[in-house]
Amino acid sequence: MSNIRTYFSERFPIAITSVHSLATASFLVGISSNTQNWQVMLCIAVGFFFFMLRMRVTDEFKDSSHDNSNYPDRPVQRGIISRNQLISIGIISLLLEITSAVLAGMFSNNLAAAWFYLAILGYSALTRFEFFAPKFLDRHFNIYFLSHQAIFLLYPLWSFNLFQTEISLINLGQATSFVLFMASMEIMRKYEIRRNPSGEIVLDTYLAVWKTWAFWIMLGITALGSALLYLPAQQPIFVIIGLLSCLLMILIRKQNEAVRLVVAITFLVLSGLCFWL
Repeated sequence: MSNIRTYFSERFPIAITSVHSLATASFLVGISSNTQNWQVMLCIAVGFFFFMLRMRVTDEFKDSSHDNSNYPDRPVQRGIISRNQLISIGIISLLLEITSAVLAGMFSNNLAAAWFYLAILGYSALTRFEFFAPKFLDRHFNIYFLSHQAIFLLYPLWSFNLFQTEISLINLGQATSFVLFMASMEIMRKYEIRRNPSGEIVLDTYLAVWKTWAFWIMLGITALGSALLYLPAQQPIFVIIGLLSCLLMILIRKQNEAVRLVVAITFLVLSGLCFWL
């Protein structure tokens, strides 16, 4: 079991991922329902946690050649965890993910909404196989990013389906904010410079490929996403948090880790506000 603990510690930190999952679920419930439905929120959070774990496992297989060449010190490359163990983790994650989607439907009194989750499962399968165009996506970093982030368009639609939310320009704006912030969290996750054993910069992170544009994109998302949350609810706190975050990001823009921390905290705070207000 120590090898599995090592793998999780290095590749899937449970504490951080759990907080991220709770924030994501809070955001989704907040833009979909007028009530604080804790049962559904927790089901979505658990499902999202295992969604990310399943995607982590599939990425280990999908990116194995790239990681073998550039990151020989990672757990899989060091032989700490076996292929069969990864497959077992992936299968368990999938089953718990589906179970959580079904329970979310039950607690929202809309069990039929669980069928919509099949769209998320199907799209995630396409990302596993790189939309059957891996060489094309390898040559087009931006298209790769957009195609993989598009899965988060389905999450608010599923949440709207769960709560039978009446679609309007207001909640579409909120859903857009959710998608933007999920993109920002992905950029934040890879807002770093990585080097291979030869000391060369590996062009697989947003800071390495986009350079300073990665910062300005996250800054723009924070500003626009906060505005899209403010407009429907007319709650000034959304704009205040957005402005403070943008100002702080500009002041510390040369400190990569500090920028990542501000982006993460902003997402957590805004997610909590969506759920409570």
